Amino acid sequence: MTLSMPINEKIKALRDIVGPENVMDSLPALLIYARDASPMRGKIPIAVVRPGSIEEVQEIVRWANETKTPLYPRSGGTSLWGAVPLVDGSVVVDMTRMKRVIEINEKNLCCIVEPGITFGELEAILARHGFRFLVSPENGIGGTVGGNFISHGTGWGCGPYISNQGDCVLGCKVVLPTGEVVTTGTMANPKAHGHFYRYAFANDLTGLFCGSEGTLGIVVELALKIEEMPGAMGFAAFGYDDIEDAGEAIYRVRRARIPTIYAYLSPSWTMNMLFPEKAPWQHVVKFVIEANTKEILDIELNRLIEIAGRKGTYLGAELAEETWRERYRWVGLFGYKLGMRAVLPVHIPIGEIAVYFKKIEEIASEVKEKYGLRVGAGSFMCDRSMVVVVVTYFDPSNMREAENALRAWNEIKSRIIDLGICPYRMGGLWADQMHKLGTYYELLKKLKKALDPNNIMAPGILGL
Repeated sequence: MTLSMPINEKIKALRDIVGPENVMDSLPALLIYARDASPMRGKIPIAVVRPGSIEEVQEIVRWANETKTPLYPRSGGTSLWGAVPLVDGSVVVDMTRMKRVIEINEKNLCCIVEPGITFGELEAILARHGFRFLVSPENGIGGTVGGNFISHGTGWGCGPYISNQGDCVLGCKVVLPTGEVVTTGTMANPKAHGHFYRYAFANDLTGLFCGSEGTLGIVVELALKIEEMPGAMGFAAFGYDDIEDAGEAIYRVRRARIPTIYAYLSPSWTMNMLFPEKAPWQHVVKFVIEANTKEILDIELNRLIEIAGRKGTYLGAELAEETWRERYRWVGLFGYKLGMRAVLPVHIPIGEIAVYFKKIEEIASEVKEKYGLRVGAGSFMCDRSMVVVVVTYFDPSNMREAENALRAWNEIKSRIIDLGICPYRMGGLWADQMHKLGTYYELLKKLKKALDPNNIMAPGILGL
């Protein structure tokens, strides 16, 4: 991708659009924006620009088309899958200035927000009105609504009827690669009374941008489903000697449609590695459920204990309740216990939990023998699938160990996709695996070319 003007002129043009205080070009800042929370190293951008309005985003995109400058949208920077600049000469578009709650529409059970707002910020605002959103990532303090949407984010709230953030979005507003603005859902009709139905006017264009990771445009507004705060919440944890029994319990709980908003599986081999002082561990499953009333909750909690306890040991409520209480911190409390993490978030079928966990455990053992690195895994329910987070731990200050972690990371991803496991947060990490999807990948490339003829939007991400 050729650059049609000197870098200093590009930076001046960006400052003219958003103001000098909202453009960064110092090397320390650029080095930060060349990385996310993964071990993958991106290309150092020439600048970081922080728009504060839709109009500024449009101007940036139009300018990028004129100058053939690649753009990489970014918000919290907490991604774990290589959401980094992949070509030289790029500009990172930091969306964290755009963090307003534009509207809380109680009649439509909807709120409209800008993409840079974090889940922690939004949770506090909605709670004052007696509402909540439906899904948030484990890193809700730093994770943003926009970032979670464009990466098919999952997390707290996923259960029998909700699989990811996209299920909770009624519509969005996007600045396309041409600088045009499109609104999806009911508000595609300017006379509609707000966002209230996603699947209006033929194709589901909201879904086009969900998971697109910045390759098809920059999301500037999101309409989220909201609900009243639950009347009651319940907690329960169970221990299992066999992974088959743990997997079967989760499957049976899902099949019974118990209103879980979180069901987390910690396999014994990972727990023994993380907390050897308390070994040996059983396979532990923690459930968080909710209901409108205490009476209904008691019924559902009894059903849960009966189903999940058939082949497991009831461990009480404390483990699950503590996980909920620390839900925005708990990954930090143990996730980096053994060093830096190279993470592979993937989906497996909810009816084959034991099958896949046995295969992942085998791979973990082989990686440890080959590279001297420890690999763990954890998993939580997302409707008809389980998200499995496969983690390779390493010491980032040890260059050899860091290089081995990258090799192991790439080897594991290739092996698990060939097992039929489905990644969902792709970034640059999975780009070299996209060809395995055949005509699906070819269609993605055609869509990308049609919407972004100059290929300015996040080139290289998703292999596009």
